[in-house]
Amino acid sequence: MESSELKGYLTGLIVGDGYIDSGVVKRRFEIKSIDKSFINRIKTDIESCSNFKINIKYYPEHDSGGCHHKESWALEIKSHPYFAKKYHHFYDDYKNRIVSRDAARWLTPAGIANWYMSDGYICHVGITKGFITSRRIDFCTDRYDMESINRLQNALLSFGVATSLNKRGNRYRIRVCQKSYETFIFLIYPYLVDSMKYKVNLMYQVQPPWMSDKMWELQQHLESANPLTSNVEGEDIV
Repeated sequence: MESSELKGYLTGLIVGDGYIDSGVVKRRFEIKSIDKSFINRIKTDIESCSNFKINIKYYPEHDSGGCHHKESWALEIKSHPYFAKKYHHFYDDYKNRIVSRDAARWLTPAGIANWYMSDGYICHVGITKGFITSRRIDFCTDRYDMESINRLQNALLSFGVATSLNKRGNRYRIRVCQKSYETFIFLIYPYLVDSMKYKVNLMYQVQPPWMSDKMWELQQHLESANPLTSNVEGEDIV
């Protein structure tokens, strides 16, 4: 990856579940996931084009504070000036999460895929009742204000992906419009780790009129690959 590609790649991780800690000259970056292959892919990609010092931590399955936590892995990039320079594009003066106008423009297809793998999900409405009535492709943007969300929507639209907003309490999540399913899926598919390709399996049994033959072929491949089918209606699987 060139420098601009690395910037877009990292932006997707930061917009998703990535975290930049406090500091002045140098700052540390970390992202955590229950998907080991995702963490390993990030490590391989970043090491191939940077001098960042990377460490991976393992957290076993455990219970804490009445909550059950699955086993997970965290990728840590040691404190580096790069993240000090980028910090204020993703946090305001009160440490609230934001996305600056520039940061939204940094996103690349690989970055969008990273964002979706870390903080996006697909919901098959009705699957627990044995009949899927609709599909939803959403990004968890609960932590962001409307200005940042709109910037992210515009970033997706620049790649031809139209979105709407889904209100959850006083927060909003970005939802990919059905007319953009194909554009979105083909945009990010080359960058998805195999274990997360279930996130683009729409699970149609019959090819819908709006779906191209190329997309139908991909969907049949995903279905035959024994994708995850245990997500319950309305559950946010990320």
